Amino acid sequence: MDIARQLKQGINSGTIVFGQRQTASECSKGEAKLVLIAANCPEPFIDEIRNSFPTVPVHQVAMVNRQLGAACGKPFPVSSLCIVDPGQSDLLQLSPNL
Repeated sequence: MDIARQLKQGINSGTIVFGQRQTASECSKGEAKLVLIAANCPEPFIDEIRNSFPTVPVHQVAMVNRQLGAACGKPFPVSSLCIVDPGQSDLLQLSPNL
């Protein structure tokens, strides 16, 4: 699966939130369907998401935060993002790997 293409499709047709605070907020509201984490995301944040919200699938991508931001079409690094509504993308087919 081309994650960059799927991310752009999800951003255009669905609802995706960016950043650690927004990701944690969506998880606490129960809206998160999948959390994507950059390869260099801080370990304490990953542990917090996994321990606080065990029902939310977490997938770590091979891209670092700058690459993930660029793949999303953002001019800033993105260490985590949350899929609330995948839209027409196939992002929810990514299996949890953390």
